[in-house]
Amino acid sequence: MLFKNTAAPLGALLAFCPSTLVAQNTACQTTTVQASVPNNTNVALHSYSYCGGSLDVSVYIANVNYNKVVTLYYTDSQGVSTPLTSVSLGYNSSIPDTNYEFWSANTPVYLDGLTELLNLTYQATDIGQTYVQQLQLAVKASGSPPPAPAAIPSPYASPSGFSDDITAWLAPSNGSQADFSKTHMFLNINPDIDGAVKGTVVAARSGPSYDQKLPDYEYDWVRDSSLTMDVVQSLYAASRVDKLTRKYKDMLFHYAQGRAVEQTDPSLTFAGLGEPKFYLNNTAFTGPWGRPQNDGPATAAITLMEFANDYMKKGGSLSSVRDRIYNSTSNPQEAPVLKDLLFVASNWSSPSFDLWEEEESTHFYTRLVQRRALVMGAKFATMLGDGATSDTLSSAAIQLTATLDQFWSPNRKLILYEYGPVLHGKSSFIDIAVILGVIHGYAGDDVYSYTNDRVLASALKISTSFLDVYPIANVTKASNGLPLGIPIGRYPEDVYNGVGTSSNGGNPWYLTTATMAQYLYSVASELQTAGSLTVNNVTAPFFAYYAPAAGLKLSKPYSSNTQEFASVIASLKGWGDAYIRRIKYHTAAGGNLAEEFNRNNGIAQGAADLTWSYASLLTAAFARAALSGDESYVQKIAALAYE
Repeated sequence: MLFKNTAAPLGALLAFCPSTLVAQNTACQTTTVQASVPNNTNVALHSYSYCGGSLDVSVYIANVNYNKVVTLYYTDSQGVSTPLTSVSLGYNSSIPDTNYEFWSANTPVYLDGLTELLNLTYQATDIGQTYVQQLQLAVKASGSPPPAPAAIPSPYASPSGFSDDITAWLAPSNGSQADFSKTHMFLNINPDIDGAVKGTVVAARSGPSYDQKLPDYEYDWVRDSSLTMDVVQSLYAASRVDKLTRKYKDMLFHYAQGRAVEQTDPSLTFAGLGEPKFYLNNTAFTGPWGRPQNDGPATAAITLMEFANDYMKKGGSLSSVRDRIYNSTSNPQEAPVLKDLLFVASNWSSPSFDLWEEEESTHFYTRLVQRRALVMGAKFATMLGDGATSDTLSSAAIQLTATLDQFWSPNRKLILYEYGPVLHGKSSFIDIAVILGVIHGYAGDDVYSYTNDRVLASALKISTSFLDVYPIANVTKASNGLPLGIPIGRYPEDVYNGVGTSSNGGNPWYLTTATMAQYLYSVASELQTAGSLTVNNVTAPFFAYYAPAAGLKLSKPYSSNTQEFASVIASLKGWGDAYIRRIKYHTAAGGNLAEEFNRNNGIAQGAADLTWSYASLLTAAFARAALSGDESYVQKIAALAYE
């Protein structure tokens, strides 16, 4: 049965095409500020309109260099200006017979409101110049009233409990999808490619060395590699087979050394340790790219500190940890962690590109993984007797933590993926990166935990935002009649199709769909540990969607021995499995996981055998096992041969 959505989800509402709305509304009023091309200034406002809740603006920009950043700043309905009350403009066209270009933006701003255009800022980044036009223009709304925020849709399914089909698909045994995912993840670690060195991870089997030339992912991405090696670390910690334990250990030490070599590469660009990707011989990619990406040093340090702690639990020496993992000062060719941690402490407040490598701003994902690295690093440095570094990291962690609340938007009831201008048409401010940030960046200290009110509210809006974006979301049951979870992409406005960009080109990703499964399993586990649950106005919509059968009431506490509490846990288990079933439904018979699956027909596309896809399915399976109480699951996965 196809799902008929009776109420458009928030993501679909916010991702609407403003130009369509304006075209239908003849009462829109456009104010022309400067009709002709200027001859004495490098930036000038041409025209603007605030119609039906959408801001439409056009600007003259002098073409004085190649890389340009153009931003319009305004005040919200309360007359306040923040980094959120700004819009990043994009290139529209050149103006014949002049040295000027038209730049424009068209984006919904009604949730924050608009009262005054403050100024235009044009950064000519190649020549280090910034040009500003002061505006102070009062703005009056025209056209139809802004649309009211849509209600979250009613759930199309009510799954409950773990399902046998998913238990079998993820079984810790030969021939299962978990076994296949492990084997193919390891094929991409220290890959058999000419020139590849130990300690590297190829992002995908897609590039010059493979039949599939595009997209070219034949690189070692710092972030992707660290997340992959974190899975290896989990296997190492759980392993009880000596031969495999040694292999995992050696692989992690090779990874540490490889990261250290990356850090000392003389070809690093201005990004320094924020350099995002390297060739498989550990030399930096120096071509044009979105840099710096300051999440990589944090996630790399996290993985290696986790390894160091488990290495010592298994009898490893503190001196080996110091010399081969931590002390970058004494052993810069082997030990990367100290250098990465100090980089995080010094650079956490600097803007950087997001994990999708598209936008330079202040990102929730980056801040959260940086925080975890700093919190862990302070304890780690103390253990190693480095009190001065511990103090530095602790101080940075405190300062960083104080900034996290700025990402919460009370108007949207959403954690914003970034704190800054609307970029790349992402006017919904929705991005699964927020949930990935919690999974990768939660430090276990109740700061933005899985069950944090704001995280729960955001998870619901993020996941349901894709219901009206992807046609395959209308297929809600597998052939066995069991429910399929919502296909999850990166963000509703995505246009990347796996090899390039196209209108309506964005697709669901395997790893982002697995992210929702892992998150729901982790929410249930955290609730079980807490032993109680109370719903408030912020979290009520989450539980109404993901656990409606529980019938929870506002402000009423439910202990773990109540029927309502048990119903919530069962529902979260069921929805987690539904998301895994969505992945299973769109996985080819052979088990290979690409980067994306097509929004219309569900067929895999994009990079072949994406390493992160396999790693994310495994971490979701680990979270599922933890929720079920199966303490032997990861140990059994670790014992599976992968050659």
